[in-house]
Amino acid sequence: MEKAKLARAKYLEKENQQTVTEQSSLPLESLIDFPKRPSHSEVDENDDVNDDDEDVKEEIQPVVGKNTSLYDFIPTKRVYTDKELLQQHIARVATFDDSLLEVPVKVIQEQVPELPEDLKFFVYPKGDISKFPNPKMKHGNLLGYYMMDAASLLPVIALDLQENDSVLDLCAAPGGKTLAMLQTLKTENLTCIDESWSRLSRLKDISKWYIGETPSSMSVSKTDGKLLEDPFYNKVLVDVPCNTDRHVLISEDNNLFKPGRMEERLELPTEQMELLVAGIKSCKPGGTVVYSTCTLSPAQNDGVVHAAMDHLWKETDIDTVVIDISYLRPIFRDIFTFFPKTKYGQLVLPTLSSNFGPMYICKIKRIR
Repeated sequence: MEKAKLARAKYLEKENQQTVTEQSSLPLESLIDFPKRPSHSEVDENDDVNDDDEDVKEEIQPVVGKNTSLYDFIPTKRVYTDKELLQQHIARVATFDDSLLEVPVKVIQEQVPELPEDLKFFVYPKGDISKFPNPKMKHGNLLGYYMMDAASLLPVIALDLQENDSVLDLCAAPGGKTLAMLQTLKTENLTCIDESWSRLSRLKDISKWYIGETPSSMSVSKTDGKLLEDPFYNKVLVDVPCNTDRHVLISEDNNLFKPGRMEERLELPTEQMELLVAGIKSCKPGGTVVYSTCTLSPAQNDGVVHAAMDHLWKETDIDTVVIDISYLRPIFRDIFTFFPKTKYGQLVLPTLSSNFGPMYICKIKRIR
């Protein structure tokens, strides 16, 4: 009796497996009880349905393909992890593909400007890795010189400051480029803004240590530069926050490549574009804007310039052109090494014999 029960159980199990196998070979419609499609007569009887309303008809008469399979709704080759998707997003954010450009950007030539006579700087020859001693207090309790990356002077030189210029330093702190602009003695008024109190405090300290009292022509304020819109200035410097490649290499503390700051790093190109757009809006027609970073990232350099042009072209009536500043190369070839394949600006590359940069500079003129 027990043997008979066991044999029957095995038979039923085998029969059930065969039934499932046979059913799985049937079309999906045979396995799933889809709602019956309403006939045309049923649709016509509905007084609330307009014959011309195609969206309503589509909703009433859903189309289910005969070959529909559940496998149509999941990846058939590979499922990406969150980490892999994030890596792909990082790669897209860090890349500038000029083959995808739609908005035309005009690049024009200009006369080579004269170097400011009162802007004095000293560097060792190429290949000489000597270091300058720390500056000491001199007459009037002022420090004798300010040490900075020599490539950081190029944005100031590209601005081509003239007598009576009204200048905006959009991301002024910590103040090295501000100090260089003051040294040219050509600014009628210089407005320095930054959104960080701690960084502005550093700028004020530099002014006190190297100039003494803050010049009457200079004003400092805590402001979000992205909110500026009124065209009050004829020269604007937009030295934006960036990856700060050199700082990342020499400092492990809280640099932008820490995992906890990943989101901040991914948002940088958008923030940079908004700052550049605000800088261009703050510039009078006929004035010029210099955009600069200290990163090698193409997306934060040429990519941001084009994104800003694209935004202005689509969202405003502002016209701009890029000014070719390749004239900087022969002037400074004995000091800096320039990357030859940028699209809009110039990029100083750090090398063993000329360890300056990275520094990207692009000059833009507002036409209207």
